[in-house]
Amino acid sequence: MDKLLKSHWFVRITAFLVALMMYTSVNITNQDATDTEEDVRNGEGPIYKTVSVEAEYDESKYELMGLPKTAAVEFQGSRADLTKLNLQRGQTAFVDLSDKGPGQYEATLKMSNIPNGVEYAFEEPTVSVTLHEKKTETFPVTIQLLDVDELPEGYIAGTPEADQKEIEITGAKEIIDEIKYVRAFVNVGTAKETFTREVKIQALNKSYDPIDIKIDPATTEVTVPIDNPNKDVDLSVESKGSLPDGVELKSITPENKDVTIHAPKELLDRLDSIKIPVDLSNITEDKTIEVSVPLPDGAFYASPGKVKVKIDVEKVEESSSDSTNETASSRTFEDVPINIRGLSDNQEAAIRTPEKGVMDLTVQGDEEALKDLSEESITAFIDAQNLSEGEHDVEINVELPEAFTYQNEIKKATLTISETTA
Repeated sequence: MDKLLKSHWFVRITAFLVALMMYTSVNITNQDATDTEEDVRNGEGPIYKTVSVEAEYDESKYELMGLPKTAAVEFQGSRADLTKLNLQRGQTAFVDLSDKGPGQYEATLKMSNIPNGVEYAFEEPTVSVTLHEKKTETFPVTIQLLDVDELPEGYIAGTPEADQKEIEITGAKEIIDEIKYVRAFVNVGTAKETFTREVKIQALNKSYDPIDIKIDPATTEVTVPIDNPNKDVDLSVESKGSLPDGVELKSITPENKDVTIHAPKELLDRLDSIKIPVDLSNITEDKTIEVSVPLPDGAFYASPGKVKVKIDVEKVEESSSDSTNETASSRTFEDVPINIRGLSDNQEAAIRTPEKGVMDLTVQGDEEALKDLSEESITAFIDAQNLSEGEHDVEINVELPEAFTYQNEIKKATLTISETTA
């Protein structure tokens, strides 16, 4: 076998046979193609086309559904007739429903303006279509904001305004009757300023699922106001606790006279000042401290968020009190009434302890200033906001002019809250 493979004649004969097979195969293929082209030229082969499909019906009364956009057609005829057919443009198939009312039909596809001598056959000769009663209805366009919670802190979105307040939608009565809402959705995302955007209008059913129906116009321009409401309010200091023995307060002064509060407008309208609580119980010398600005309920943030407060004190020798309960640096006010703040409109409250809802309060400060201090300048109160019906032990707060501190033996009050009867 090895000897045969090495023979020059064997190699030449094998190469000749392979070349002959390839030549025969190519010629057979070319002949088949030539025969097919000749058949078409002689009118013996079909032409295949895809044509658009239209329908004839009363469009003022009915909406047609189910009609395909195109149909596959086979044409046969003589060479001359098929040539005429090829020269025509925009050939269209149609179904005739001009004498039909609402209902479902198996309609036969037809062709028009076909040259004489040309025959045609559809791949699918009939189509299933439905005529629906047409209905037009006007709907209000509602704008819904998305991702409002992703707005930067302190920014709020106002009421959006659309140039398309309402819209007429025309379609099959059965589909129009399914429409319960017409909405345009606007994503506010991380917006920091008012913007206008063109958004798509959607028809939704009662389950808020989109309905496939043509809406004209399909979009509307929506303007969304973006605001960062804020207000500058006065800043004051509310002292807490009492200075250690032998230490007297000279002054307590915040570095800022006011602070900017960022909050909803309705809250800002009610807000005029902010009190910064400062604990004096551990102050033994002059000191400047940094205190966080307390935020009212519902506020976003304060600017600045912290302020410095300068506290000036001096050391004094203790002196015993006389029969009038007054000293050189302190004065006791008896039976100071305790107020209740923060009750809702349908609540009422009573203080069980201390008895009669009053307390004694020792005020410390400059001797001359203490002489001029009136009881009307002192307010003791408890904060009942967010407290439910029942009995509560609540801390007693005291408001004084900035130059004074106080001591009170009674730190808490017992409060009973009940609902008012109509």
